[in-house]
Amino acid sequence: MLLAVAGSAAILGLTLFPHPDQASYSALTPLLCLVCGDTGGADVFLNLLLFAPMAAGLRLLGWSWSRVVLTAALVSLTVECLQYFVVPGRDASLSDLLTNTGGAAIAAALTPALGDLFAPAPAAAMRYLVGSAALWLAVLGLSALAMMPWAPAGRLRSECTRSAETADVFSRTVRSVVLNGVLLPCDGEVFGGAPLREALSEGAVTVDVVVVSGNPERSRALIHTVRGRGRLLMMLAQHRRSAAFTAPTASRRLRLFSPILRLPDAFPPEAGVPVEVHAGVRERRMWISSRRSGEIVATELALSPSQGWSILFPWGIDPRRPFRLVTAVWIAGLVLPMGYFAAGVRSRFSGVAGTALALAAGFWMLPALAGYAPAHWSEWLGGVAGTALGWALYRLAGYLQGRCGSPSTSAYSSS
Repeated sequence: MLLAVAGSAAILGLTLFPHPDQASYSALTPLLCLVCGDTGGADVFLNLLLFAPMAAGLRLLGWSWSRVVLTAALVSLTVECLQYFVVPGRDASLSDLLTNTGGAAIAAALTPALGDLFAPAPAAAMRYLVGSAALWLAVLGLSALAMMPWAPAGRLRSECTRSAETADVFSRTVRSVVLNGVLLPCDGEVFGGAPLREALSEGAVTVDVVVVSGNPERSRALIHTVRGRGRLLMMLAQHRRSAAFTAPTASRRLRLFSPILRLPDAFPPEAGVPVEVHAGVRERRMWISSRRSGEIVATELALSPSQGWSILFPWGIDPRRPFRLVTAVWIAGLVLPMGYFAAGVRSRFSGVAGTALALAAGFWMLPALAGYAPAHWSEWLGGVAGTALGWALYRLAGYLQGRCGSPSTSAYSSS
């Protein structure tokens, strides 16, 4: 019951909270689209997960699979109608309805098998440990590939302003945009862009922009973008007084987000001040700086496969804030199943050795092979904490099983 109620509350909170400042942008989303916009792939993935907790909770209450799926479809349809007619700033689409219902169907089908996962026999626990380790390495590997530089073949387009009134317009003055030493046109094709496209695909990018500031923007305003074949490749934007920069990465091929590097206090609180913004990426390292009235602020970030959350969520990374905590929590959630199943194998040494090898492969071997810097110590800490928490949860589950007199208690007494 608790899972179903919590899942339902999450759906309502995440889908019906109004965003009036995004109303004009949401109006651009076609109602019948399936993968909508530059980041439609991330929306599809998250929508598949959104209805899963509610569906699993209803299934655990004894509901049939078909009843759960029908309920999820009706709830999703209701949400989309409310987003379309009532709630400002939310974009309704056919894609949301199909992916919400599909995610609920998958969760409802898998829920009956959860009992074996929570109380596996020692042999099964070893298989699950190997499977969870493989999944952990697969997620890191996909993240590493997604963060590699990429640019599509064909012509590039430079955009400094947007002709559509409903877009994220930067209402101030853009004096110049220089990409790798080439002065770019505003809202025009980049002629002779083959060298630039090659530089983008190799991850060697430097962009210099001069703007005249105005009042801080309430929401994101695009200062400059580079597009290829209609897809957003690179972006420099303002959000309140912060500057945000994304570099062209392979995640754009799947319509996911690129890592967003944020620089607070990049823009002044007053209007009419010339601001020089410099940003770029090279050798898996992003940087951004701002100069105004003789004052310089700057930040940089070493990309890591452990930052996979940044291609699914548009939160942005500010190295001066606890983004490493977010990364550590993300890692802990990924490796927690390894710790859980490691506690259930027959040999404690095998469980500990298996998780240690998986962590070493993910934090040391994979980054070295993919050309990334070694994992930060906070990433190791997140991995150790996640496996330890999984181990503790297995022991707690065994204790509760014993207190309840469950016949499967013996499955927890193997180690």
